[in-house]
Amino acid sequence: MFSAKTTERSTMDFKQLEAFVNVVKHKSFSKAAEATFLTQPTISVHIKNLENELGVILIDRQDRKLTATPHGKTLYKYATEILSTRNHINNVFSNSNLDLKGILEIQTSSTPGQDFIPWVLKSFRDVHRNVHFTVEQSDSYKVTDNLLNGIGEIGFVGSIMSDELIYEPVFEDEPRLIVSKTRPAGQIEGDTISISEFIDEPFIWREQGPSWRERSASKESFELFLKTHGYKTNSLNIIARVNSIGVIRKAVAAGLGASVVSSSAIGEMDYSMGLKSYKIKEYERPRTFYMAYRKKAYLSPIAEAFKEFILNGEFKRLR
Repeated sequence: MFSAKTTERSTMDFKQLEAFVNVVKHKSFSKAAEATFLTQPTISVHIKNLENELGVILIDRQDRKLTATPHGKTLYKYATEILSTRNHINNVFSNSNLDLKGILEIQTSSTPGQDFIPWVLKSFRDVHRNVHFTVEQSDSYKVTDNLLNGIGEIGFVGSIMSDELIYEPVFEDEPRLIVSKTRPAGQIEGDTISISEFIDEPFIWREQGPSWRERSASKESFELFLKTHGYKTNSLNIIARVNSIGVIRKAVAAGLGASVVSSSAIGEMDYSMGLKSYKIKEYERPRTFYMAYRKKAYLSPIAEAFKEFILNGEFKRLR
């Protein structure tokens, strides 16, 4: 049992805070150990020392998935700010970005994750060989929540969702309709199609997460587009929901139905699979995708360099 008062306290340090933040972030002592390159017993000792020093329980160890207690959630907020400030200080007094070394955590929604991030990471690592990455792909809502909770420093999304984040436009993409050439819509001449020409087609929708109930910024954007042009948001005859672009391509090629994908996801393989892609006539402007990061948090030297690398257009798109 912890006492609210102690006669002697150990000194809290960055290693303890890093261990704690990673346990909360990964909900696991073993994964926190991997992320910090420490042993699991060392992580446990760091957490125990923090709890002894503060006189409170920080981690609920009752369930299989570790969770932060109310005291732990409070400490997590301050700990992420402290570590962010430390990273900023290191960045200010760093002599050269050429010595960048460490791991950059990136959060991304599906379209940037598949059609933008790979080329950026390749170009960045050509310059900074000692930088490694962890990339978590979800939907724009989850990316936003994770960034606000200190999970990942840089995120890529298709919508502006929080006034606590800074959004930098980084690329544009235009949705395309793909359909099998055996379907009625696939036999329309030319490379442009109107909503009225595909609205009755069976539709395969691309979902972001394991549950179709999860919100998707891409889906909401397309539904808003339909509504703007006089169609109800449930006008699409959705017969399947799939979270893999590869499965969607094959399902469309098999003649199951039509789908909408990003223009950058259209490749030669689509045509060899018997698919046809169309520009959607009513789309007047491309969709903008953004790089996002917290307003009130200092970026680590790696994240700051990565941000500037993108904003300065130093990366090379490889296709």
